[in-house]
Amino acid sequence: MTLILSLPDNLEDQLRARAAAAGQDVEAFVQQVVADSLAQVELKESVVSKLSVDFARRVEAWIGLHPVLDHAVDDSRESIYAGRDE
Repeated sequence: MTLILSLPDNLEDQLRARAAAAGQDVEAFVQQVVADSLAQVELKESVVSKLSVDFARRVEAWIGLHPVLDHAVDDSRESIYAGRDE
């Protein structure tokens, strides 16, 4: 793929300087930067996905520790503090 990219002079100067410091021409340097950037995005998405799955598993395990009741529970303030001179 061929892209035509217009950059401000200061960015072009920085890009050329970094490419030279890396011992690459500008085209190879830009290709490497884009490839690295895309790889980082894929890695972050992979990590987030794994963390989401792990979190969901932990939540499901926690929910499994609590029984499902087949009757209503009185969780009103009056019932919670009954007999405590409230």
